[in-house]
Amino acid sequence: MIPALDTIVRFIVAVLFNGLWEATLLAVVAWIALRAMPNGNATTRHSVLVAALLASLVLPVATAVVTTMRPAPALPAAVGHTTETTRPSASVKLQKIVPSPVQAQTRAIMAAPPRANIPLPRPVAVAIVVLWLLGALFVLVRLVVSLLHLERLKKDALPVAVEYRAQLMRWNAATKGSRTVRLCRSDEIAIPIAVGLFDAMILIPERFLEELEPADVDRIVLHELAHLRRADDWINAVERLASALFFFNPGIAWLVAQLDLEREVACDDWVLQQNDPLPYANCLAKVVESAVWPYRAMSAPGAFLTRRAMSVRIERLLTAHRDVRVRTSLGPTGVVVAAVAALGIGAAFVSPSFAYTVSSPAQSAVVAAVRHHPLPARHLAPQSQPKPQTPVAPVAAVATAPAVTPSTAAPTAPPTAAAVAHTVTHTATHTETVRTVSAASATATSVSSAVDNAMRLSANAVSTAKQSVGAPVTVAANSPAYIDELAAAGYTNLSVDELVQMKAVGVTAGYIRGLEDAGLPHPTVEQLVRLRAIGVQPDYVRSIRQHYGALGADDIARLKAVGVTPEYASQMASAGYSNLTADQLLQLRAVGVDAAFIQRANAHGFHNLSVDQLIRLKTSGII
Repeated sequence: MIPALDTIVRFIVAVLFNGLWEATLLAVVAWIALRAMPNGNATTRHSVLVAALLASLVLPVATAVVTTMRPAPALPAAVGHTTETTRPSASVKLQKIVPSPVQAQTRAIMAAPPRANIPLPRPVAVAIVVLWLLGALFVLVRLVVSLLHLERLKKDALPVAVEYRAQLMRWNAATKGSRTVRLCRSDEIAIPIAVGLFDAMILIPERFLEELEPADVDRIVLHELAHLRRADDWINAVERLASALFFFNPGIAWLVAQLDLEREVACDDWVLQQNDPLPYANCLAKVVESAVWPYRAMSAPGAFLTRRAMSVRIERLLTAHRDVRVRTSLGPTGVVVAAVAALGIGAAFVSPSFAYTVSSPAQSAVVAAVRHHPLPARHLAPQSQPKPQTPVAPVAAVATAPAVTPSTAAPTAPPTAAAVAHTVTHTATHTETVRTVSAASATATSVSSAVDNAMRLSANAVSTAKQSVGAPVTVAANSPAYIDELAAAGYTNLSVDELVQMKAVGVTAGYIRGLEDAGLPHPTVEQLVRLRAIGVQPDYVRSIRQHYGALGADDIARLKAVGVTPEYASQMASAGYSNLTADQLLQLRAVGVDAAFIQRANAHGFHNLSVDQLIRLKTSGII
């Protein structure tokens, strides 16, 4: 799947999933708020519901943006956590470099508890999106058909006769506001409706003009005018759109149903500003009796009410001491808005992200490879992991290898033989396995895990050398010159295992002297084996220490393991990052950030990104 399309699918799935629980939770908050003010005026109750509905639309999108911008890799569904092997000795972890604020922020992010990650097969995610598109398209088509029907009604409607309008005293005395409102009649509707948006119009059923008294029609018209004065037609449009996009969401459905009811009661309160409750209640009862039920619902305020909703309206009209003010009370509304804001902040931290599970045969092979290696899935190396230098100097052939004197020792040309083939093959196989696994899961690897695994890969070479300890002990006895060279370099009383390991990877007296001249005084045997196994040469040590100060052997091994070179630092400087510390370069190189990646980011409009932003952008797989 195209990466951009892949991201869109995950984004839609996140919106739909987050919308389910967030809208439901917001509906619960709104229900509690309404229960806390049973005698509150309908305008305030309507405002509370509007705030909850808008939050139900915005919050899932906002949290989906947060979660999809985080790394969401393709996770092997069948890979379990394995026991982590012991790390190589690396007690000094670039602690001599003072961390920058960006680096400290990066470490804080890495140390934070991870967001819940829901594994989801890609075909399932695509199926969810397709089903949602089909359902939303069906509801949207119905909505468009309803709107077209309203437009036709408006086009075919006839104005109410002038002599009849003259009898509507409340209509004539009412303030229409800044909108031009027309009063028309139609024989194609069962109940009065206010049709607004860009052309405000009140439509009255033709038979109402014949069956109801002008005073009752006057009250009904005043009710519909209140819809337009309150801009209920626009809020109603948002409701219908929300119901179409989240047709499956019970929280949205409840909020919309309550909004329809509270909106009608709020408009009834507008009528009560000029009327007594009892005559108006009798008027609504006549409307219920004369209406043809069920009628065709339309996308207009008041057009979705049922007989039960009409009975609730009449009951509230007759309720004594009810607050009928038509202004929103700031206290209850403010409390609800604060609760919604707190819920939104909390949702940003707890909303899960979605990751695709392994489904292809190639990825399944990767899963099998992970199962047979001690490398945990959370310590996979990035794709940019450089190949360790091929181990040299055979173990079995040491006895026949020519003696190397101090004058002829060359750290770059250790002896070779055919018997090293097994060692080389084992190391190459393990390296390719790590590279294959990292290609499938690099985006799931944190910076610290990538660096640790780079050291783990170098330790594999040491482990390979240790596997050769089983060779005949006569190896060292038949190579007195090699023992004498090491003794002259200050390494005496070495065990057979240590001699075999050093000889297997090509550690010579000349190599040791080269490291010491470069600024590494008397490295340990373990450090020598590791440095030689991953290809660290004296020139590399010298150049790194010139750029970044007195780094130790373990620090240099970490930098070399992830591929940090002076050339890499120069490339990053040419890309606009000239003042990076060694630790920052290590983090960037570990996840595969290079000058080419920065150029691609700049081409997409991402300029002057911090180290943390570069790492997040790279591990997210967006570019």
